[in-house]
Amino acid sequence: MSISLRASASAAGTNNTFDNDLNFATYGGIGDGVTNNASALSAFNTAYAALSGRTRLTINPGTYVFNSDVFWGTAGGVKLTIAAPNVTIQCTSGVNGFANSGVNNDGLHQALITTANAGDTTVSLVTGAQTSRFTAGKWVIVSSIDMQGFGDPPNAGIFEFKKIASIGSGTLTFADPLVNSYKSTYPNYGTVYLGGPATVYALGNAWDQEIEIQGVTFTDTSNLFYGKTRVAKYTDCTFNTYGPCPTQNILFRARRITATGFGGLEVDKMVQRAEFIDSTIRAIDFQSSGVNEVYAVNLSQPSGRWRGGGKSNYLNNVSTVTFNFGCMNYGPMGATTMINCSASTGDWFSSNIFPFSDYNEEGGGVLSYAGGPNPASNTTGYWAVPGNNCVLLDASNAWARSFQVSDVTSSGGRTFVTTNLPFPVPGTINGKSSPWRIANHPCADLTMTGCTGNSLFTTQSALPAHTAFQSWTL
Repeated sequence: MSISLRASASAAGTNNTFDNDLNFATYGGIGDGVTNNASALSAFNTAYAALSGRTRLTINPGTYVFNSDVFWGTAGGVKLTIAAPNVTIQCTSGVNGFANSGVNNDGLHQALITTANAGDTTVSLVTGAQTSRFTAGKWVIVSSIDMQGFGDPPNAGIFEFKKIASIGSGTLTFADPLVNSYKSTYPNYGTVYLGGPATVYALGNAWDQEIEIQGVTFTDTSNLFYGKTRVAKYTDCTFNTYGPCPTQNILFRARRITATGFGGLEVDKMVQRAEFIDSTIRAIDFQSSGVNEVYAVNLSQPSGRWRGGGKSNYLNNVSTVTFNFGCMNYGPMGATTMINCSASTGDWFSSNIFPFSDYNEEGGGVLSYAGGPNPASNTTGYWAVPGNNCVLLDASNAWARSFQVSDVTSSGGRTFVTTNLPFPVPGTINGKSSPWRIANHPCADLTMTGCTGNSLFTTQSALPAHTAFQSWTL
């Protein structure tokens, strides 16, 4: 699945034709800054779930207090626009969000599949009877290689959203072909729901809807806004602290939003496409490379930072104080195009760097270590994802060479990582000397045009398109 990096965000605004036109006051909503609106929200969610077509919910101006979590669309629905100019939502205890659905990490809503290749439309379950966990017409996530080893949802290194067209005897057939390949031979570390080998996850029924919220000011309780739906849109909204969190979305879109309070907007994982358009956001931090497409245009960060990116990134007129290449924790920043961007400082960032001494050289570029997914010296990240670009660093974190991962397997209690490193790895490379360290590549495919504000930006802008970060070539 792919959405054009340029066409999507330039499309016209929301269509103003609605099949259902509702008002929150009908369900008991009172914006007096005192009344708890939890029961009104529950009543609306029940009514909305029974409707078909496009629904608009108007919230009259005022301050609406909620003394518990505020999740719109928890009972399901189709397409909801919440029109709420001059409205403040005050969640005094809990978090804001959409649907509160998505992947269910209980071990009962997913199944291992045999190796599937890009272009396949049908996958076979390892345990055929587990087709009962899935429903034709519903959505799933196909994934492999968890980069994190914990958390909810899994932090898959390779994933995509698919709709089930039909279910056969031990098989699922999708509405369109797989984009990626998924191996059943990838290591399984612990519980199945971490998604090491090829895995299919059923998505909750309430997840399959499109929700847009317009014009609201959120007085956050130091929490992100979790829009766990197929499409989550935020238009003309203000967030007093962190802001909306891309998570488990086919499309996340923040247009003309303001989030300049403390904290940073964390980009979570399992997102097909995240868009930031005409907005002011203090900080955007990519937890991992678990976003397939990133689009940011006319974004201002006057006192904050941009850190990391997804597998494919397009940034135009992004102005920030600090720009960090490389994701905050897991995975490499993928192919990136930056046009007319500026930052006072530019550098790379990684919180996960692994001593090369943790690994045995088996020959032919294969590295091995006991256990998995991580070596004992670093249990908070997993760099060895097939297709990942990585780097060897010296003790001062200076670049020595780049390399790529092609496969990961396990046998006899050891993990084996196939790379294109030479055997043996020399003690001196490009004027740098061991002991070596391993990290994900900050950005192996970088095109910068007209970027200013620091020496890295101006130097990289003068280099040819698709040059690696600081010429850290593969």
